[in-house]
Amino acid sequence: MISIEQGLQIVSNRVQAEVGEDFMPAEDISLSRSIGRTLRQQVSADLNSPPFDRSIRDGFALKAEDVRSVPAELDVVGESRAGTSYDGSIGQGQCVEIMTGAEVPAGADAVVMVEYTEKVSERRVRILEGVKAGRSIQPEGTECRKGDLILESGREIQVPEIGVLASVGCARVQVSRRPRVAILSTGDELVAVDQKPGRAQIRNSNSFTLFAQVAAAGGEPELLGIVSDDVEDLGQKVGQALERDIVITSGGVSMGKYDLVEGVLADHGVEIGFDKVAMKPGKPTVFGWRGRTFVFGLPGNPVSTIVSFQLFVRPLIRRLLHARETGDHLLEANLEQDVRCDGVRAACVPASVSFGDGGYRLKTVDWKGSSDLVGLSRANAYVLIPQQEGSLKAGTRVRFIPMAPSLC
Repeated sequence: MISIEQGLQIVSNRVQAEVGEDFMPAEDISLSRSIGRTLRQQVSADLNSPPFDRSIRDGFALKAEDVRSVPAELDVVGESRAGTSYDGSIGQGQCVEIMTGAEVPAGADAVVMVEYTEKVSERRVRILEGVKAGRSIQPEGTECRKGDLILESGREIQVPEIGVLASVGCARVQVSRRPRVAILSTGDELVAVDQKPGRAQIRNSNSFTLFAQVAAAGGEPELLGIVSDDVEDLGQKVGQALERDIVITSGGVSMGKYDLVEGVLADHGVEIGFDKVAMKPGKPTVFGWRGRTFVFGLPGNPVSTIVSFQLFVRPLIRRLLHARETGDHLLEANLEQDVRCDGVRAACVPASVSFGDGGYRLKTVDWKGSSDLVGLSRANAYVLIPQQEGSLKAGTRVRFIPMAPSLC
């Protein structure tokens, strides 16, 4: 067995040897379809933002020196609102009624909020509170200047990025093509999710957890169905799957009589980088490649499949996308209870993390092992338990992988 760290290094080395700009080329798509995609262009501001001195309050634009002593009455000489500016210049003793987001007129250097004014007449207003120059004004170019780099290649496009791209006129965007990922679940015991299992059968959950994980990582998943424990059937499906960028199988990678995956992969010219990792769950994890196709044989137990994907497959997909964020987001927390370690294998265990005084606090969830999806559903993180003898005591700092972005 190799360590988790050694496994990650083997995957990283292989990706480094294969991945260039041509491996996952950029494609041009409309801005409206770009959410969740990986940006493959540098984006610069085409204008100053804001493009003018902008009011951040409803009120009156004026000269601050005119309201050093309050109350003070000023002549209202016009109006400035979003989309329609006041063309003139404010003189001594004058002001302009202004709305949030509107351009501050020439001659004005402050805005008094409408709450601190009284209307005397249609053309006259009483100012009840003095202001300093610059109050409630956002100067031109304070968000960014024309030509500033505002989004870098490799960034994942989420809601803020969509807004930025729209604001600089990017109606179309260069993004990474999604890697095509073939998903196979093996085993005579598997039936489709819409079927009732017979005796000694279970529903195929792995295909759907892997589909979701691939999509969340930025890949394009394709379900190739259930494959029986038959060399000919498995060989046909593996041959079909190897036409994709990544192949993921689940099940059939241990040491049993019907664990056929590794042999079939070898028959198809797949070179194996490793086939056992000192981790639990997930010991019989296989990684290999044929040409520029990457292959993962993941364990069949559902939690093992999910954990192995999170540790090894997700970072590879992120690398293929040329994403800036490629690894797992590791955080630290204080253990709330003692946790037993293993001198032979490290562990990646479902856990519940909360945030309070002193930072994150973590405890393992009540789960019954690598087939317990119900137990996993009670968790919101995976805690990494190092390979060592003895136990980690309550209060020990440990690393964990959040399942949801809300924990990051």
